[in-house]
Amino acid sequence: MGFAMVPGRPDAMFMITKFYPIFQSEEAGVHLYQASDGLNTPWTGQRIIDLPFVHRISVVGNGTEHYLVAASVCEGKAFQDDWSRPGAVYVARIQNDLGGPWEPVPILEGIHQNHGMQVREFEGKLCVYVTAAEGVFRLEAPAPGQSQWQVTQLFDHKVSELYLADLDGDGQDEMAVIEPFHGNTLSVYKNENNIWQKIYSSDLAFGHGLWAGSFGNDRVVFAGNRSGDANLACFRVVSLKPFNREEFVVNAGSGTTNLDVIQTDKGPALIASNPGHEEYAMYH
Repeated sequence: MGFAMVPGRPDAMFMITKFYPIFQSEEAGVHLYQASDGLNTPWTGQRIIDLPFVHRISVVGNGTEHYLVAASVCEGKAFQDDWSRPGAVYVARIQNDLGGPWEPVPILEGIHQNHGMQVREFEGKLCVYVTAAEGVFRLEAPAPGQSQWQVTQLFDHKVSELYLADLDGDGQDEMAVIEPFHGNTLSVYKNENNIWQKIYSSDLAFGHGLWAGSFGNDRVVFAGNRSGDANLACFRVVSLKPFNREEFVVNAGSGTTNLDVIQTDKGPALIASNPGHEEYAMYH
């Protein structure tokens, strides 16, 4: 379902395991995988955390200490559409030798349908942003030697995924979101005097997978659709005042579930998982 690299360790990563389709994920948890003798040798793994329905993980630090952040989409289910038992966000401090003990502590509880997570800088500090039916939350790691996380709620309505990026070139992040859960709307919000105002929206169909930022010479948002035409779409900024975009199809019928942008020797490339075509694909 997801993975996160260990800072400074190209030979070690955390990975979510046993998160199975149709939310059959009671036995989900987090594994630590390490390469024993070079990156091209088989990696070995061990389960370090049992966390049913863990759906997103990331790593964030304060310059001295690093933490594994893990969010569960719920606590348990009696049937597929049962959302009565909320999930939570947990953190576990990463020891330098990766030896544990791995002791996840909840820092944000009572959230339903948690889905999105992004690590992004805010006021010079890396923070974790998470989404849920209760809105968008920013989680700031404690200062060195402290233990208290700072949790700030930015929205109070249902958001499925988010991606923060400067989309209008003013040096401040806008927030692209899919809303509501697995939603039918792509929206862009701008922070005006500490109030997030919607400046753009467009239709989606079961929105899933989101990335925003500069791609080549353009500022764009990529978003997947898992129903309807099931297209992987690009929304390119064409006007700033008013803020507007043009939409075009990157891949028709792909049913994209997840995506990211990487840098290659040919420039930026979009990577997408496309179950509609049974493929992973790279787009330049």
